[in-house]
Amino acid sequence: MCFPKPNTAIVLFISLITNIFFARAQESLISVDSSSCTFNSYKLDLLVKNDSLYQATMLLNEAISFSKKYNLKKTEAKSYNALGHVLTRMSNFKKAENYFEKALKIYDSLNVKKGLDLSYSGLLNTYVLEKEYSKFDSLYPKAQEISKMLNSEIYFINLEYKIKKDYFSLDNISMLASSEFGLKALKQTNFDTLNYSKNYRTKHLKQNLYQSYKYYNAIANIKSSNYKEASFKPLFSINEEELKATISGDLDPYKKLASFNYYKYLYYANSKKNLDSANKYLLKSDTYKYRALNNLELQNTRNGELVYKIINAEQKLALANEIRKEEALNSKIFLVSTIIMSIVLAIILTVFYFYFKARKNIVKINNALKKSNSKLIEIDKDRLEFFSILSHELRTPIYGISGLATLIDQENDSIKKQSYLDSLKSSSNYLSILIDNILQANRLKFDNKTLRLKPDKIEKIVSHVMSTIAIAAKNKDLKLIVNIDKSDENEYILVDKVAFSQILINLAYNAIRYTKKGSITINVFEKSRNGEEITLRFEIKDTGIGIKEEHRSVVFSAFENKTFLNKNSSGSGLGLYIVKTLLKSHNSDIDFVSTPNKGTCFFFEIKFQLSISEENKSTPTLLPHRDMHILIVDDNKINLLITKKNIEKIAGYSCQTISNGREAISIVKEKDFDLILMDINMPDMDGYEVTKHIRMFNPYIPVLALTALNSSEISAKAEASGINQIITKPYIFEDFKAIILSYGNTYNQCNIIDAEAI
Repeated sequence: MCFPKPNTAIVLFISLITNIFFARAQESLISVDSSSCTFNSYKLDLLVKNDSLYQATMLLNEAISFSKKYNLKKTEAKSYNALGHVLTRMSNFKKAENYFEKALKIYDSLNVKKGLDLSYSGLLNTYVLEKEYSKFDSLYPKAQEISKMLNSEIYFINLEYKIKKDYFSLDNISMLASSEFGLKALKQTNFDTLNYSKNYRTKHLKQNLYQSYKYYNAIANIKSSNYKEASFKPLFSINEEELKATISGDLDPYKKLASFNYYKYLYYANSKKNLDSANKYLLKSDTYKYRALNNLELQNTRNGELVYKIINAEQKLALANEIRKEEALNSKIFLVSTIIMSIVLAIILTVFYFYFKARKNIVKINNALKKSNSKLIEIDKDRLEFFSILSHELRTPIYGISGLATLIDQENDSIKKQSYLDSLKSSSNYLSILIDNILQANRLKFDNKTLRLKPDKIEKIVSHVMSTIAIAAKNKDLKLIVNIDKSDENEYILVDKVAFSQILINLAYNAIRYTKKGSITINVFEKSRNGEEITLRFEIKDTGIGIKEEHRSVVFSAFENKTFLNKNSSGSGLGLYIVKTLLKSHNSDIDFVSTPNKGTCFFFEIKFQLSISEENKSTPTLLPHRDMHILIVDDNKINLLITKKNIEKIAGYSCQTISNGREAISIVKEKDFDLILMDINMPDMDGYEVTKHIRMFNPYIPVLALTALNSSEISAKAEASGINQIITKPYIFEDFKAIILSYGNTYNQCNIIDAEAI
């Protein structure tokens, strides 16, 4: 609908009046006294000390919002720094590190030295707690330089962090030197003359630091002297009640008290041979240790609830702000409407204008919805076809496995039995690859594949691929041909064996699937090299049905590439899609040349880093010097049987099985094992929890996770719980054997257990 020019002028006039009004309203809102936003550091620290972390977080979030709104940079930096301390208290170290860095950036831009001093100290504490020792070492000299320049008490607090870092990283010599330096510096320093970093002084700071330095100095003396009797003297000079009083504000004081009594136990057990006194201190140490564990569980639960509560409160706060904004906007609209009401004709014209414009938009939206609905119906049809194919592909190998198992049971002829067994393995391999493809396709749609590069030989990987597809090729009477350019025996490439094998296996199976007679050929050529890199070209050729040029655009699509094939052909249509996606992670792409009814050649090139390392050799050169005893923990009886039989195939190895996590902890306490194979998913206690408990009293025994879960998805959680390595099921026996042998004789018993290092 078109308006005459006078009406347009009226609308512009109304808009001008509205904008002027809005601008004046905005000016009145901003003219708030900026000095009204502040917070009391002492009260805030009391909230943190009393674990009122939720209230502290809410106060700080409001302070940050206000300081951002009115550009109060110092208040913003101070709020970030305080929020970093709160999050550290909640064990959310990564987020705390982020807020300290934000504060540091603002203080640095404003050249506020005291602020820099506080932020550096907060970062050092966070690095120690999250065990980022390299970051700590790079920041510590700079932090101490500014603290010394300011004559700040932070200098001694940072020194305590340094001593703790040495303790956690088992650097006993450095811990001894740092603690002795700290004790000497405390005696020579009058704390009344220091320029404190805050507007109030921490109560008993010097006394607390003295007790802390003295404690770590005593531990360092014992460890650095290899537990000689005389070295325990500084430990016994520490009063336990005084120590307890000075560490009451720690995140978990019971760990330190457990260690304190444990070293007394070692003194009476090893030096004095006084079992009564030794048992007394061991009991105290264990009591504190279990309190520490209980505190850790309560703290984790508390922190989880706090995070949920804080997120919920932040969402409510954001909603309230939106409502306030909306109410303010409605008020402005009401005021503007009183002005607009004086020009009734303009209002009527405006309403008609938007009415017809809305109708026009509705027509456009309806047309767009129709197109979108048609596209969705088409996509749904494609997916229904895909799942129909997938159902067929899953049932076929399952039927084969079930039928072949029955034939093997009924057959007496060993030659036929072996033939059935080969076919059974082929069906099992195909089913495993199909399931992997389905899961991989779903994962790759949302995540980038992270490669786990290790030294390996390309000949070895290709050999593994050929052994995997050999039975499938034999069943179709196809010839397998491999051509690989020769390379130096000591030359390795850095490669993700699992991901790269999946690329070759999918291409090889694809070639076998669509080839009735002839051969499958894998060629590996060296394209170029320099001192550190080599570029290899890979070709997978077949003599199959070929691909028409008109279908090139859909060959690598996950749901469309079945359209150009006969509907009765096998295959899920995911293999080539996964190959192309995995090659993106290798910074490569794939292409093909094909002649219908004569065959196809898929090819790609990858640049690998060269390595002379031989860490990946699968078979150790030496067998264990003694019989190795392994504990297998799994709640599945079939899995226990298979793993037990595989261990018994390895010369010099025996095993014991257990199907319960709690029983596993008890038996590891009672008996000596050289290695533990741990299932992850168990009903009573999962493998992570079992490993954490074992690490409390035995930090040295190798624990390997034997699981059907994807290793890349659980690696971080496994590492955090103390698991040394992950073996993914199903596995090749030779690879499994090589991993087990690589841990032969690496486990040495150690009677000294450091309670802080848990």
